[in-house]
Parts: sequence; C-alpha cells; structure tokens
Amino acid sequence: MTAYPKRSPNLEPTGPGLSRTDLDEFDDVPTLSADTLALLEDFQQSQAAQLAAFEKLKARAAARFDSLDDAETYPSADGEEGRDDDDPLANMEIFSEDWNLSQFWYTDMTARTLCAFVVHPLVNVPLDLESRPMPHPNYEELPDISIAILSAPTVHQYLTRRILPLLPKPVQQKIHPVLFEHDVRFAVFGPNQFVQYDFNAPARIPEKMKSQFDAVIVDPPFLSAECQVKTAITVRLLLSSEQGRRKVVLCTGQKVADVILRTYRPYGVRCTKFRPEHRNGLQNEFRCFASEELDGVWKFEQEE
Repeated sequence: MTAYPKRSPNLEPTGPGLSRTDLDEFDDVPTLSADTLALLEDFQQSQAAQLAAFEKLKARAAARFDSLDDAETYPSADGEEGRDDDDPLANMEIFSEDWNLSQFWYTDMTARTLCAFVVHPLVNVPLDLESRPMPHPNYEELPDISIAILSAPTVHQYLTRRILPLLPKPVQQKIHPVLFEHDVRFAVFGPNQFVQYDFNAPARIPEKMKSQFDAVIVDPPFLSAECQVKTAITVRLLLSSEQGRRKVVLCTGQKVADVILRTYRPYGVRCTKFRPEHRNGLQNEFRCFASEELDGVWKFEQEE
C-alpha cells in the first residue's frame, strides 16, 4: 500500500521535477468519512481496552502461580458451586479470536464433549452443562491421564477451568493437560501447561514430552493437506507407545476427511456422528474424527 505524505497548506514545490500540478494530484487521494473514522476509533479503543484487561489477567495469573507450590493445582470448588470470581482464567471471553491465526473458539458444549472423551474412564463428564463431573469410584487404582491439546485452546481452558476445579484435588492431580499452541497469550496457563507450537515445525517439541501422552485432542489451524499431515507428525511424536491407552480425537473440515482417514489410519480413527460447533459459527462443514466410540458421547458414522 502506498503511503502518501501529509498535505500542508504552505507546501511549495521542492526538488527537481516536482511541480504544483504533481502536488495537486494528492487532492484525489480518498479520505474516510466521519462515520467510518468514528467506527475506526471505537474499534481502536475496544482493542486497547481488551489489551489492558488481558495484561491485568496476566498479572493476576502470574500472582496465582507464584503463590502455588504446584502450578498444576487448580482453583477448586471443593463442593461449592464454582469459584469463577477468584480465577482470572475462568472466562474465555478475555481471549479474542485472531482470524489471521485461524482461531475460532468452540461452544461450551463442544469443548465439554471433547473433554468427556479424553478423561474417561477416570472421570465421567455428563453432557449437560449444569451437571458436575464425577470421578470413578476406584479412581485411586486407575492410571493418570496425560493429555496433549494441539491448537485447541478452548478445550484446554474448559478442561482446566470448568471441569477440573469441580473435582477433588487427588483426582485433579491424576489429569495432566498440556496446550500446544502458536498464540503466546495462552502462556498465562502456566509453564507446565503451555508449549509454543508451530505446525510448520512439527518435530520441534520438548524432548521430555515425546511419547508421553495417552490422549491427543487436535484441531489443525488450517484445512490444507500440508497442515493436516504436519500436525499428524506431531501427534505421532507425542502419543504413548502403549496402544491400549492411546486416544486420538480430531476436529477439522469435511473437505480434508480423506486426508485424515489415511493419515490417522494406524490409530483406528474414523468419522463420528458428533458435529463440533463454534461460538461465532463457521461456513466450513466440520467433522469430528476419533479413535474409538464412547457411550453417551459419540458413535461412528456408518461407512458406505
């Protein structure tokens, strides 16, 4: 885009080859209407206010982590009905969607459904936004669950701020989510729960995290086959080698279904009947693919 110099009423031609006619041509440069300028100013003020609110959130979150011996300890309801006022990360609204990063937040029901799949059987999460998650009666005897969440910050926020706080602390401590995300804003969830991730460098993950995850939730940021395949490389590096415990769930566009089914064939991934939904809607038709069925959560679609 060409940057035009500002006009000055006293500006005279200067320099060789520059005439008054040349300067007068700048009179044809389009200007914004008063209404458009007012809208632009409102937008800029809104952005500034949101940035200020986010900086305040970062400070509160940092203070919370500094006061905890274990950064994976979550604010617990302990039988009360939530503690949102005490938790700066309990509201996803503070994180605006960045469409340049292809960010589209899930609805609460979609996030809850994906969480229900990966924490089962340790915890039963009813698909009712008003119902509380219930730990398995013998949860002490069940193994811990490590969950890698790739490019799906809504799911991480819902799991850590809307589900885990309603569970007893011994159950909380058996669930270990880590968000792999390009957007560094989500580093506010703490150093143990955030890894900056770029699908263009699929193998660039901490060595200590390779082959460490029992479940992976994936939402590749772009619908290109390249993005899908590169993300799948990361999934392969993160998943545990214990086949009996591995779970994969992936949400992406119907247009790349063939790529998904080929790429994730080793994990038994198939298309489910569940349809992910986004808060602000999407024109692309989305599908949910998973490595297994789960009663009350989803069934596989019948293959033709």
